[in-house]
Amino acid sequence: MIAGATNDNLVKTAFVVAITALSWDLFGLDPVVLANIAALCFILPFVFFAGLAAHQANKQPPKQWLFTLKLIELALALIACFAIANQIGWILLFCVGGFGIQSALIGPLKYALIPRLTDRNKILDRNAWMETATFIAILAGTLLAADWIVSSPYLLILLIIILAVIGCFGLFLLPTLKGRSESIQQSLIELIRQQKKDQRSMSAIWCLSGFWGIGSVWLTHLPILAVDVWHLPPQSVGTLLIYFVLGVTLGAIGGVLLKQQDLVRRICLGALAMVLGGLLIQISTHTIALLGLVLTSAGGGFLALPLYTLLQDDMTAVANRIAVNNIANAYMIILAAIASILVVGLLGLPLLIWLLVLSVGQLFLCLNHRTNLSFS
Repeated sequence: MIAGATNDNLVKTAFVVAITALSWDLFGLDPVVLANIAALCFILPFVFFAGLAAHQANKQPPKQWLFTLKLIELALALIACFAIANQIGWILLFCVGGFGIQSALIGPLKYALIPRLTDRNKILDRNAWMETATFIAILAGTLLAADWIVSSPYLLILLIIILAVIGCFGLFLLPTLKGRSESIQQSLIELIRQQKKDQRSMSAIWCLSGFWGIGSVWLTHLPILAVDVWHLPPQSVGTLLIYFVLGVTLGAIGGVLLKQQDLVRRICLGALAMVLGGLLIQISTHTIALLGLVLTSAGGGFLALPLYTLLQDDMTAVANRIAVNNIANAYMIILAAIASILVVGLLGLPLLIWLLVLSVGQLFLCLNHRTNLSFS
């Protein structure tokens, strides 16, 4: 699954860099417009296919369903490689959307598998590995694709194919588990309506979506922060990405070490760390600002870990919860992007202040849901 996450980001980043740095033409559209279209093509399937993803994760034998999805990934990888080799932008954009659908379908299943494959007292540890590996995959895919689509496109093609093949063969290590034949597919509205009845997990979902919304704003604006705000060379963007992922990893490690602490206390502590990070980046010194970046991402990784674990406390409901969580994440990412355009782009609020405002908003979001989260 980590190979698949890396491939997602390889293809997405390759498309964005191809239409910007390499000036691939696609229907004469502006590169900024195309970059946002690509982002929507990847995010929206998490909304539209949530019901199907939850149903299939519940009904199908996991190994069989994963093998189907990995074959789809392999087919998309081959098509994407053809598009890169021949510089055909619309085909690569099609693959971005295809990877979005495949990721949306696989998401609920990978979290539903964790409590089925491990002891209850080790679920949080496994989530820490999942969280860390996911962000490393995002980092590796982004950095390698941004470099290789320009300097070594055929090396990028080879990597995409290798990762897709590894994903298929990796399934042989997965034990055979049964599906739940009694599972009934729900519409998107029915899925959300049912989930709203579970106030505790719904509160966890909203707190998680806030973290993903803030994270998306940070990652989107890292190049601007590096070059325009901190006056660093463009090459430093990759370094900042590494520090962001390092922070998430440190947060996950801290979450494992403090897993015996009260759930609400851990979540609020993580949100508070994000606020402190937002305060530190207001200081013009680059070193302190970098510490603020790490602290912000560490706080996010720290609070996300127990929230994902909470969503897995009922094996029969995990897939549905993760599907609704994916919807909420997509909603919050889109909302955060629109708000950033309005507040920073049109109203002219400084980006550093906006990032602090978002962190404070996350803290209030967690505090607002602390009563529901404290339910046993």
